[in-house]
Amino acid sequence: MQPSKKRALITAEFDPRAVAKLREMGYEVKQIGWGQTHHALSPEELAAHMPGTTLLIVEVEQVTAAVMAAAPELAVIADCRSVPVNVDVSAATARGIPVLATPARNANSVADFCVGLMLALCRNISRAERHLRQKGWLVNGDEQPYFHFRGPEIEGKTLGLIGFGAVGRAFARRARGLNMRVLVYDPYVDDKSVNSLAQRVSLETLLTEADVISLHVPLNEETTGLLNAERLAMLKPSAYLINTARAGTVDEDALFNALASGQIAGAALDVFWNEPEIAPRWFTLDNVLLTPHLGGAADDVKVHHSAMVIEDLLTLEAGGVPSRLVNPEVLRKAL
Repeated sequence: MQPSKKRALITAEFDPRAVAKLREMGYEVKQIGWGQTHHALSPEELAAHMPGTTLLIVEVEQVTAAVMAAAPELAVIADCRSVPVNVDVSAATARGIPVLATPARNANSVADFCVGLMLALCRNISRAERHLRQKGWLVNGDEQPYFHFRGPEIEGKTLGLIGFGAVGRAFARRARGLNMRVLVYDPYVDDKSVNSLAQRVSLETLLTEADVISLHVPLNEETTGLLNAERLAMLKPSAYLINTARAGTVDEDALFNALASGQIAGAALDVFWNEPEIAPRWFTLDNVLLTPHLGGAADDVKVHHSAMVIEDLLTLEAGGVPSRLVNPEVLRKAL
């Protein structure tokens, strides 16, 4: 039985044009939580707003079984994240509720950010800017900054990508535009998806040949501590490491020691091992560029995920199977 009214509760950041489209589709729309205040609602607070909701669009808030239970008419959950880690998908599936996600919504954003980190790191842009603000023009009293903050040109250098999903591919396209050689290690992608952009190699080959190494893998049992002391020792002394994926993919002590000793040239870290806390020792290193988990923070990301949600909702309403449906079994059961 169809609910008497279509009510959308949106806690995600959401494009106003997509909100207008929801209204055209017949939804009453209520916007609260993260997308409005930049502070997430607790599950209890979210549940208090759920009665009467038929469509829930979230991004950060936790959608538990209790949250779903507060809305007997809930028909669809859309999560504005690549993977719906904040939604109890099993509980939704048990209720017959389709869960939509928005994979690759921020792939271009993160890839752009990685290019920026690579240039800033290799050419000492952030170090020079920080020095100029804090200490003025000259270095160590009389040294010209022209000689102190030099770094390698990017053209002709080798970029090593560990992981070749949407972000890795987007970074590879940009690197090719910079005339870089691109190596890829990813045992879960086929040769066809790699060959047009990069050269597929072993992890050992990538680590020993790359001038810049960038991580683009999820954190799981296989990738936790993937770059340990032994593997970091394979890097060139002139190599740079970029991590915008998950901090746990790198052994923290091993990386700190490699940077502090000059074993590798530098690193750019956008993710940390105990966010939002950062161990004070990281601020003592001058060859590390630190940013507070900003890789996916482009203005356009909400436009991308909003469009994905609308597209999949329209597909559902037309009786089709959305391309980004996380639990397609709920539609098979309905049939």
